[in-house]
Amino acid sequence: MRSLPTIAGAGLLALATLFATAPAVRAGDTAFVTNQSSDDLSIVDLDTMTVTKTLPIGGKPAGIAITPNGARVYVTSPEGKMLTVIDAMADMVIKQIKLSGGPLGVAVHPSGAPVYVADWFSHSLLVVDPDAGKVTRTIQTGNSPSGVAVSSDGALIVTADRDSNQLSFIDAKTLEVVGSVKVGERPFGVSFSADNRTVYAANVGSNSVSVVDVAARSVTSTVPVELRPYDTVAAAGKVFVTNQYAGTVGVFDQASGKILKSIEVGEYPEGIGVGSDERFVYVACWFDNLLIKIDTDSLTKVGEAEVGDGPRAFGTFIRHAR
Repeated sequence: MRSLPTIAGAGLLALATLFATAPAVRAGDTAFVTNQSSDDLSIVDLDTMTVTKTLPIGGKPAGIAITPNGARVYVTSPEGKMLTVIDAMADMVIKQIKLSGGPLGVAVHPSGAPVYVADWFSHSLLVVDPDAGKVTRTIQTGNSPSGVAVSSDGALIVTADRDSNQLSFIDAKTLEVVGSVKVGERPFGVSFSADNRTVYAANVGSNSVSVVDVAARSVTSTVPVELRPYDTVAAAGKVFVTNQYAGTVGVFDQASGKILKSIEVGEYPEGIGVGSDERFVYVACWFDNLLIKIDTDSLTKVGEAEVGDGPRAFGTFIRHAR
């Protein structure tokens, strides 16, 4: 006859059952910040605002993109002429792919591949197979493409062609240019709204943000901002803009374009990203070597982390909680 479990045994069995059925603990948001001057990448726990690891990259890293599932990170090095592939689960570099020209902006298809790299010098968008480690297609854009963004449905790629004062629209399936839109002077950073209906272009030369209707391929409004806007993100019904020379993040209402606030953050803010649930945005300040955390409701700074030397974080650099 089988004996009944002892009280101790029953307790262990209950604990085992509890841990077997309990949901996995979710990790919080993580930032991957490219530090151009120190040639490395800071991995930042955004709950505690502390650097957990620093990875050497080389080649003056600047651009960054993260796959939607958070598994891989891609970093461009303009001077090293390469694309670095990082395993974001193990926090380690697994490959460096040699490129030509001046790779800067980078984005990744929502499916995880391919990777799109803006080549500043060849005036083109490089389509990279990260597993094969090679460029599979070169698409001509306007002059000196900088920022790159992909719609969340994976249908459309947009480049900010700085020296042509335009955006190029590229069909992600056919890899053909399907249109262009003239914006302000020297567009640099570019981003989509969450519904993919609108694109925002930060115009460095004209101190403005162009609001572009994607379907109509036209500028619907131009919002004046402070000195040398670098990049933008939309979050919590607002658009956040890094103003390099002003040392601020400008905020305007997404629906009306009304200016809401100018938030002082530090010297030379550049890359900007949005966290889970759009509760916070994060800003890399190049000259202060800081990552700043901003509450999207109160529009105030609520934290900071000291990162490497010359943080740029140009692109999608926040991995959302999983």
